[in-house]
Amino acid sequence: MWTILVGPGATLLGTMLVVMLGVSLQNRALERAVDLVRAELKQQIAEFELRITKQILDLVHRVDRLEEARGLVRTS
Repeated sequence: MWTILVGPGATLLGTMLVVMLGVSLQNRALERAVDLVRAELKQQIAEFELRITKQILDLVHRVDRLEEARGLVRTS
């Protein structure tokens, strides 16, 4: 009697183990992909901030030169 139950039970257990291993590996791969996307996004944001900062500094420099050229004095 127990041999009739052991076969299907072992098959079910083996199938569950294989499925769980597959799911675990897929989750790891997905986590790594998300980490890569986050790192790339952070890099792009940092580059964008640097470009904006450079443009702001360039504009401030231009305004200063125009004020000097026209003899204007900034009051603030």
